[in-house]
Amino acid sequence: MHKNDLLEGSIPKHMVRLAIPSIGGMLAIILFNITDTFFVSKLGIKPLAAMGFTFPIVMIIGAFSSGISMGSGSILARAMGKKDHQLMKRVATDGILLSVLSVVIISTMGLLTITPLFTFMNADASVVPLIKDYMVVWYSGVVFVVMPPVSDSAMRAIGDMKRPFYVMMVCAVVNVILDPIFIFDKFTFLIFEIKGLDMGIKGAAIATIISRASGAVLSLSFVKFKYGLLDFHYKSISELFISWRNILSIGIPGALVRLLPQVVRLVLTKVTAIVGGTVAVAAITAGSRIESFSAVLSMAVGVSLMPIMGQNYGAGKHERVESTRKIIFKLSIIFGVFLTMLATLFWRPLGGIFSTNPRVIELIGIYLVIMMIGSIGLNQYNWLSEGLNAIGKPRVSLKLNGYGTILLLLPSMLIGAKAAGFIGMVIGLALSQIILGFIAENKVKKTLLIH
Repeated sequence: MHKNDLLEGSIPKHMVRLAIPSIGGMLAIILFNITDTFFVSKLGIKPLAAMGFTFPIVMIIGAFSSGISMGSGSILARAMGKKDHQLMKRVATDGILLSVLSVVIISTMGLLTITPLFTFMNADASVVPLIKDYMVVWYSGVVFVVMPPVSDSAMRAIGDMKRPFYVMMVCAVVNVILDPIFIFDKFTFLIFEIKGLDMGIKGAAIATIISRASGAVLSLSFVKFKYGLLDFHYKSISELFISWRNILSIGIPGALVRLLPQVVRLVLTKVTAIVGGTVAVAAITAGSRIESFSAVLSMAVGVSLMPIMGQNYGAGKHERVESTRKIIFKLSIIFGVFLTMLATLFWRPLGGIFSTNPRVIELIGIYLVIMMIGSIGLNQYNWLSEGLNAIGKPRVSLKLNGYGTILLLLPSMLIGAKAAGFIGMVIGLALSQIILGFIAENKVKKTLLIH
């Protein structure tokens, strides 16, 4: 059996084999984000809060990119299950082209809406110029943010988790090196004092784009030279448009599924600014970075589901898809309990990494402990959504996410904020995530029985 063939053998063993390099890749992504947050936090609370306001927008664009990668990855995984290499090449190439084309629209709209958008989000007038410094650079280089996840997804869909890990590690290492150089006037490395460029939060954005560009070059090289999945020969232009339509038929619902949590994050940031001000926004900025780091295992599991469920569904082995669903249920509970224990024990030292302000650290702790409890449902909810996309059922996933966000997550968060301020808001969000996780379990079980 080929090592990337997931149609036979132990599903848990396949999940572990695929998740281990993914853990490294996820750690690299988290290292990337935490590096930016850590260095920017040294500039003060306002720059840290400014980065907090940018985070939902950056994640929304990331959701769009994930939608394209999800669409192409789902088709590619099922094509591999059917042993259709020509379709694999077509989808990988067309997904990358679609991501590049979308950048023109994203950049233009983004640059035109910076000030009104962040003013709407209740960013303080003194923080908006800092946000603009960051986002002008980020939007200008967004092609290097949007395109690599699509090419990485092509490799993951066929079961290669190692090379996407290499790509993410290169991005993270380059970012760690460049951040202090671009951000600070001077900094100390070992015993040496090094002169920096003193560009502040704008420097963080420049370092981000350069590091992402280095990853983009490496990712495309793997797709082209290792797997031969880039093919720009077309019988007609209609062939390209048909391929884009197929990708978007999964990608648009998939992007909306990824977008909805970012809408929740955007509302969370806005409401936090209202109930707690700049200090509270700084706290959830740091807290969300730590939260992402703590969830690295769950993200790695999610990445492993696309090739496992996609290939088996494409090959008609539905009993293995159902077995994977049962494993997901057990893992969501185990991970949630484990993460809650870690947050309870270590919230204070973790918060102290990002701030010396006692109130900020306290709010970070409140956020972390409560959200780790909520992760029991959130992991289940996210993993099942990944599974639905993998088997080509993105509309079921979209309905589940859409109704859950509109009817459960947002109302619970807003009611909690009105009742008990910051802590009520976080409790409302976490409780609704747990409820939604169990709703998702029942819905997916019925979907698999039908199909």
